[in-house]
Amino acid sequence: MQGYLLMRDGTEHRIGDSLTEIECFRCGICCIRYRPKVTLKEMKRIARKLGMSIDAFMSAYVRAVPTKEAYILQSSADTCPFLRWDEKDVKAACSIHALRPKACRNWVPSLSRPECREGLAKLKADGELLLPEDMYKSGKDIEKLSATLSDSERI
Repeated sequence: MQGYLLMRDGTEHRIGDSLTEIECFRCGICCIRYRPKVTLKEMKRIARKLGMSIDAFMSAYVRAVPTKEAYILQSSADTCPFLRWDEKDVKAACSIHALRPKACRNWVPSLSRPECREGLAKLKADGELLLPEDMYKSGKDIEKLSATLSDSERI
């Protein structure tokens, strides 16, 4: 699926079909929708940093995947157990970001991903114009978005 993103300066950028990476705008949808696979080595590393035994960590945060020799991060709330929200429940954050499993490290936020487009739609409703300032609060992040889009295919 392809579409176009119209910037305030009038430039249009094509989105869709390719994974042109953007800065994550922390909508949390990927952390709600998906359960990352986690290896025993990753579990031991995270448990150690959290000051837990591997057994306590697995009991609290991990579920075995039926018929596979794999594990996934899972909480009783049916989301990633390390997903946290800011005080207004608007922006998501990973409470173990520096320790996150490889599956999470390999996730590429992109306007080509339906999850990321859904996150954008969640930020503004009823056809309101979404500005970079609505996605990012720092000028540095807005500049990164602009640079990313400049590197992607322009019309």
